[in-house]
Amino acid sequence: MPDYDFSLVDATIIDTQSNSQRVMREVLARLGMKKTAVHGSAQDAAEAVTAATPDLILLDIDGEEPEALRLIRRLRNEPDTRNPYACIVATTWQPTPLLVMRVTNAGADDLLVKPVSPKKVQDRLAALIESRKKFVVTADYTGPDRRKSPREGAQVPLLDAPNTLRLKATNRWAHINARQLMAEANHFVNEQKLLRISVQVAFLIEFAATGLAARPPERMAVEHVARVPAFLDDLLRRLDDLGEPGPAESVAKSLKMMAERLRLHAESGAVAAEELESARSLARDLMQAVDTVRPLDAMMAEVAAAVTGYRTRLEQMAQAKAEAAKAEAARAATVVPAANGDAAKEAVGS
Repeated sequence: MPDYDFSLVDATIIDTQSNSQRVMREVLARLGMKKTAVHGSAQDAAEAVTAATPDLILLDIDGEEPEALRLIRRLRNEPDTRNPYACIVATTWQPTPLLVMRVTNAGADDLLVKPVSPKKVQDRLAALIESRKKFVVTADYTGPDRRKSPREGAQVPLLDAPNTLRLKATNRWAHINARQLMAEANHFVNEQKLLRISVQVAFLIEFAATGLAARPPERMAVEHVARVPAFLDDLLRRLDDLGEPGPAESVAKSLKMMAERLRLHAESGAVAAEELESARSLARDLMQAVDTVRPLDAMMAEVAAAVTGYRTRLEQMAQAKAEAAKAEAARAATVVPAANGDAAKEAVGS
């Protein structure tokens, strides 16, 4: 293993247990880290970590899982984060499959199982330095690429995110322009967010259209169209940050009002066909305004494929649930007669 120099690394420990804080701090000190901040909860650490530029964040999940996961998502996605590409390692005593999934979906780099040792921590840091996953940017996620197999449909470009832990540990920090590196990465993320949000909005409207046209409108369709305004708010903010409002801004504002009107009309029990078509048209206009290079046909094909795949997954989930319920009913039916038979035997014996 290469001889890393951790003396310049800025580390942050977030843990509700004082004993765990002490152990982790001692481990980092043994590895040569001289600058380590400690916080007793994710809520207390939120402002400090967002405003600072830590290279490594060790965040305990067990004591306050919802708050910890919320902090990870904030660090990765909020515009006020000074280093959204910090290496984030969650820690836990019990790595259940559900917890692993939640930590991964929040945007953490890794999950470290307690108890920790200098060797275990050093191995994880070496992996983050030598083979950290590239970042993927979607409408509602920014972080290490979660896919283990090639992506279907349109290929989403990946970002070799600034890794300040690697730059400092390998003594390259003094030779790079960190501010420029961050600015370029942030620009890439913003551009990708605009593209992915426009496609996501078109997907939500296209998926919801069939259910909104039903009498009465389907609840799932209403829930999906209700998600559109929040995505458009994020898109509008990013347009403003890039200084590129243009036609996309007016289309996004019109589409937001249309989505809110669709939801209100659906909740009152009536959505006009012309309103649905107007929403679809605005969604297409938004994709074209955001991405002036890619053909509209290609974008619409991506949306259609996403809707089809999503409907298929929903059907598979419903079928699996029905089969599980059927199997449970069959099992209960075999248990009850047997129990009745035992009761009869006891009555005869008595």
